[in-house]
Parts: sequence; C-alpha cells; structure tokens
Amino acid sequence: MSALVHLREVQPQEAAALDAFLAQHPETSMFLRGNLAAHGIGNRDHQHGTTYWINAAGPIEGVIGCSNGGYLMCQAPRADDAFWRAAADVLLGREIGGLTGVPDQVNAWIAALGFSDDAFQVKETEPLYRLKLDQVITPEMAGVQLRAPQMSDHAILVEWFAGYAQDTGFMPSGGTSSDEAATRFIAHEAARVLVQGETLVGMASLNAFVGETVQVGGVYVPPHHRGQGFSGAVVAALLAGLQGQGITTAVLFAASAIAARGYERIGFKHIGSYELAILKSPVLIKRGA
Repeated sequence: MSALVHLREVQPQEAAALDAFLAQHPETSMFLRGNLAAHGIGNRDHQHGTTYWINAAGPIEGVIGCSNGGYLMCQAPRADDAFWRAAADVLLGREIGGLTGVPDQVNAWIAALGFSDDAFQVKETEPLYRLKLDQVITPEMAGVQLRAPQMSDHAILVEWFAGYAQDTGFMPSGGTSSDEAATRFIAHEAARVLVQGETLVGMASLNAFVGETVQVGGVYVPPHHRGQGFSGAVVAALLAGLQGQGITTAVLFAASAIAARGYERIGFKHIGSYELAILKSPVLIKRGA
C-alpha cells in the first residue's frame, strides 16, 4: 500500500466484492462475513450491523469494520502503518468497546488508535482451530444428549454466563449481564446444551455462519463438571447436528490449554492465532486519541 492511504465506506452494491475478498481469508474473517451475510451493508439498528471501509483506490486490499455495538474487526494482511492510521481516522466520533482479528493486524490498529495495554480488560492471543465436519470425532459418552435450551434452564444459564464472564473477562451472546446473556442464548436458534441424565453439563453455540463454514463460540462447562470431556462432547454433538445441512467446516478459538486439548480430541487442527481485545470501558474516539 502507498504511504498515503484513504479509506472509504463500502456501499450496498459492493457487498459481493467485499465478501469475495474476505472469502480469501475464511477462518479469520468470520465475524466480518457473518455480519455481512446477516445484516448486509447499511444496517444501523442491530448491534451486529456493521459499517465497512476499504482502501479508496484500486482493488480491495484491506477491510475494516465497526459494528453498531462498537466492536472492531479487520482483514488487511498487506496493510502498513499508513493504512492503520487511516483506519483510526475513520472512527472519529464512534464509541469503541473492543477489537478482534489476526493478532498483528489488531495490534497495529491498537497502536494507531493510541490505546495503552492497561486500557484493556481482556487482551489475549488465542489458538485458532479448524475442523472438517466429516472428520469430527464424537466421544463415546453414556447418557448424554444435546438439546435446545429452555426457559426452565434460565437460572442455571445465568450462573454459567456469570462463570463464563469470570473465566474470560467478557460476556458472550451480546448480553450486558448474565441474565440478559442467558435470555439471548435461549432465544438463539443455534444454541445448545448438553445434558447427562437430567443434569446440564455444558453449552455451546454458533456465533457466525457463512456459506459452508460456521464459527463455534460460547462453549462453557461449569467447574464441577470439567475434566470429563464435556467441552469436546458438546461441540462434537453440535457439529454432528449440522451434517447434511451443507456445512463442511467449523472454526473456533480456544480460551485455555485444557479447552484446546478437548477440541483436538474431537479432530480440530491448530491453524493459527486470533486476537481478542476488550476495553475496560467503551472509548469515544477523538482526534489525537
């Protein structure tokens, strides 16, 4: 990219070209592509509706996105410092809650935005995994079944989401509290819980799906049920239920070494890294910030 970079907002008629670029980097573009598929370009209402920017001149070489909820996403493997300075400039006046993406890209954007390390509640580089669904290994586990969550599960799920937030530093499912996260999880068509007998032992969901690829997220097993293979079992069962629906590939990132081993046991392969950076509190982007 040139020393002077200008970014422009993507227009609705450019959605196909935008997705074609992102599809060249499928495992690390799931949030960008998922939001595009679900909400298109120009959505200002849904929290996951996203504004996209690309380099103003020439073919697409880099993409950044900011959701209505204030989360930043990027896919710009060839970007230089000038690109990231431009990526900071287009955010003036927006309130930002965090960033996700390829680690070196996220860190370059953070530097351009002027955020210090102590501004973040969570800043982790997590291993990225991929699995072809026809290669999933389903653990042999007696008496377990996967089902959709029910309102009768709400109280337990509130506890689980509080535990998830304590473990990871953030609240999944778009919730601002464990109660809201549990409610959203129950309403999510892709959310599932693993039950052994009549006891809930784990949960998982899909947080992005595009074409033939899904991204697994929100995997949680409460502490007193850990070490028994339930994290891998709930993910394997979730993915087994997708077979025959045109889905061929799943990706996820592991929040811990224990979780990573569980995913590897069901067939996931380590293919890279993914950065998750959540600010302690939302920051309004100002000039010179």
